[in-house]
Amino acid sequence: MMDRPVSEKAAKARPSEAGYKGEVRIAGWLLFLTLLVFVLIIWGGVVRLSGSGLSIPDWPLINGSLLPPMSDTDWEEVYDSYQKKAQGALVMVTLPDFKTMFWIEYSHRFLAALVGIVFLALFVRGFKNRAIRKQVGPHLIFAAMLLIGQALLGGLVVKEDLKGELVAAHLGAAFYFFGALLWMVLKLSRVEGAIVRRGWRGISLLAWLATIFVFVQIVSGGLVAGSRAGLVFNTFPKMGDFWIPPATALWSSVYQPGCNNLFQNQILIQFFHRWWAFLAAGLVIWAHVQALKIPTTPRARLAARGVGIFLILQILLGIGNLVMKAPFGMSLAHLVTGLTLFGLLVILTHEVRYRYEASPR
Repeated sequence: MMDRPVSEKAAKARPSEAGYKGEVRIAGWLLFLTLLVFVLIIWGGVVRLSGSGLSIPDWPLINGSLLPPMSDTDWEEVYDSYQKKAQGALVMVTLPDFKTMFWIEYSHRFLAALVGIVFLALFVRGFKNRAIRKQVGPHLIFAAMLLIGQALLGGLVVKEDLKGELVAAHLGAAFYFFGALLWMVLKLSRVEGAIVRRGWRGISLLAWLATIFVFVQIVSGGLVAGSRAGLVFNTFPKMGDFWIPPATALWSSVYQPGCNNLFQNQILIQFFHRWWAFLAAGLVIWAHVQALKIPTTPRARLAARGVGIFLILQILLGIGNLVMKAPFGMSLAHLVTGLTLFGLLVILTHEVRYRYEASPR
């Protein structure tokens, strides 16, 4: 999502009317794709929270086919595959319940395939247009690499039985892809004929830091979910009787090699997620206050105000999830709010990084 500084020559350049209309059309389709990715990420949360992630134990095929089961025999085969994969599960799943889980996961894969098809079409069309290629060509290439990596991670998550670190990486890649798409939308949807100049360097850096800290918090949240670290020490603000648990608990010799503490030690994972949240919140509040002090675009002011609102919601939902042991509805709301907060920070960062001025006629 990072861009090189805007040169004076590029800042004064004005696209042709046809080029501008082409950018707006692509921006509209990219916005549609961004919203589709938003839905895909939230539906991925439904997959995890409903325990449907292993209902299709193969990837990318389903018992040798891309199609869902068509007969009772097919359903029995897929159900047997699931039972073998989830044989360590504490709760037995009946065939009717399994079918519900299957369709939740299958629709997630369908949405992911749809995202890939739409992105491929936009990628090809974008590179055919010289003006668009010049504006966001490197971004499109980077987004393509992210999408391929995300697809491979999705398959690895299934094959490795939903390992916590892979779940976190899968979530982080999805958020980054969402942010990269949104950044391109913002670049291509500027005011017609506007001159693009460098924005407010200090506030831009602050907004970047806030976005990065929130992104790290999101990835650590994925690790909390994947490792089930949210189901221990369900008290707030202390973790049981401790503000800071003993060092032997935070870095236990039980996990070998020691670096496995980072991905498997539930106490360490929850401790980091709790306290990193305060650092991220502090930066977000600071960026929010500073952005409201400068003359920015309407969408920057809207994003700055939205950041403050969704930050408060996210904190309250995080505490609620911890204390109530992550109920389905609250956990899903936590994901929706986190993704919205991240998107608003991307918008705010873009708008303070650049300054748009009307060109003289």
